[in-house]
Amino acid sequence: MDLMIEHFSHLFKYNSWATERSAQSIRSTHKINPDAIRLLSHIISSQYVWLSRITGEKNEMVVWDNFTIEECFTLSVEATSKWINLLEEKNNEFLEKRFKYKNTKGDEFENSLKDIITHVLNHSTYHRAQIAQIIRLSGGIPVSTDYIVYQRELQR
Repeated sequence: MDLMIEHFSHLFKYNSWATERSAQSIRSTHKINPDAIRLLSHIISSQYVWLSRITGEKNEMVVWDNFTIEECFTLSVEATSKWINLLEEKNNEFLEKRFKYKNTKGDEFENSLKDIITHVLNHSTYHRAQIAQIIRLSGGIPVSTDYIVYQRELQR
């Protein structure tokens, strides 16, 4: 497996770990804020929307779908598996492949797969930070979803 493919696969595993920790953090909050669940659902549904743009497979999800916490756990693991399977047995040239797609407003764009993947991963991080803030404002204690914490846990 090429180095960049391997790197992105690893980052999707980290992303899944961080999303699961965010879901656990939401669940452990005394009074669950629906905005936190909405953002978590958005992270996951967006991953599916981007996958469908790349694979051309039909997708019933919309970027602001609303799932239960349990559905978020299941769908996050599934999305990670689909992203990693997409990358499996590919080379770095595949990351340069350009994909045409329409955004939610119907505007047409074209980007490389590596740029789309980078966006998907950063988009998730951005919204997990919002979830952490909501949890803190709701009286809970957000968990750390930092990449370095993930790496430390892997090394144990």
